[in-house]
Amino acid sequence: MFNEFYRLKTEELLNQLLQVKTFIKKHNPTIGLLTEEILRRFLATFLPKGVSVEQGFVVGVDGELSKQIDVIIYDSLKHAPYYRINDIVVVPSSSVIAVIEIKTTVKSRTAFHEIISYFYSISKQLHCNTGTYLFIYNSATVEMLGSYFHSFKHPGNYQKFDHDTFLNLPDVITGINSSYHLKKDYVTFESDKMGYTSYNYIDNTDEDISSLELFYKDVYSRVSNYLAQTTGLSSANDFKFDIKSDRTMKSIFAIELFDM
Repeated sequence: MFNEFYRLKTEELLNQLLQVKTFIKKHNPTIGLLTEEILRRFLATFLPKGVSVEQGFVVGVDGELSKQIDVIIYDSLKHAPYYRINDIVVVPSSSVIAVIEIKTTVKSRTAFHEIISYFYSISKQLHCNTGTYLFIYNSATVEMLGSYFHSFKHPGNYQKFDHDTFLNLPDVITGINSSYHLKKDYVTFESDKMGYTSYNYIDNTDEDISSLELFYKDVYSRVSNYLAQTTGLSSANDFKFDIKSDRTMKSIFAIELFDM
C-alpha cells in the first residue's frame, strides 16, 4: 500500500516536470525556475506538517550568509525566518533540516565542478547534521559523474578527495533521466573506499522503483525522523517503504573517491 503511495506521488511530480519540458523547449532559465517551483510545491504539499519548504538563504553560526539555495526545508514550528520578501526567506542554520540544489541539466565537467564548489561554499553555513541533496532532472551517467569527480581541481597541492573534503559534498545525488540515487557510502569492491553507491530495486511486481521515488522517500524519511526526535511524535512511521530483501535488488552503481 505505502509503496504504491510513493509511486503515485512521484508519478504526479514527474508528469508536472515533463509538462514543462513539453511546452517550454528553448528557454533553459525558465525551465530551471519552473522545475524548482514544481519540486518545492510538491514537497511542501506532501511532506509532514511542521516544516516549511522555501527558497532563500541560510545564516551560519558566525553570522555569514550562504549563497542562494533552491530548496530549504526547515523547522517552522520552532523557528521563524529572520527575514522574508515574497517567497524568499533568510533562516538560521539551526532550523534547517535539509537543502536541495536543483539542476535541469548537468552533462559537462565544468557544470559539475561548479556544483561541487557550490556545496563547498554552503557547507560553511550549514549545521553538520543538515541533509544536502543534488537533484538533476537530465543528468550525465554515473560513469561520467565519476570522471567529473576525479577531474575536480582541488585547492592546494593535494589533488584527491579525503575525509574532510568528502564532508562538503552532497549527501545524495539523484539523477532522473539517467536514473540513479547515489548516497554517500562505503564502496567495498576490490578495495575499501569511500564514495557513493546507488542501489536500484524492483518491487514485488517486478516494476522498477524509480530514482525519483527513492529521492522522495529519502527526503520524507529525513523530515519524519527529525520531527520524531524533536517532538516525540511517531511521524517517522506514517508511511513505510518496504524493500524486503536483496532479492529485490536490480543493479548497483558506485563511484569510488578515496581510500578508507
